[in-house]
Amino acid sequence: MNEELYIALGRLEGKVDALLNLQRMQEEQLKSQEDRIRKLEEHKHYVIGVATVIGAGVSLAVTLASRLIK
Repeated sequence: MNEELYIALGRLEGKVDALLNLQRMQEEQLKSQEDRIRKLEEHKHYVIGVATVIGAGVSLAVTLASRLIK
């Protein structure tokens, strides 16, 4: 009986270790994905800022050109 109990406990310990390893791997993957998403968000804000500046410049150029044409 004791031998069967020790075998069952060993199996249980192995399964718990496997679950802990899977959880650790998922946490690492989640952190990696969060880092990648953060970089994409920062890049998006940069692109929006550049597009805003370009839009303002084009608007100013069109306004000045229309005044010069009149």
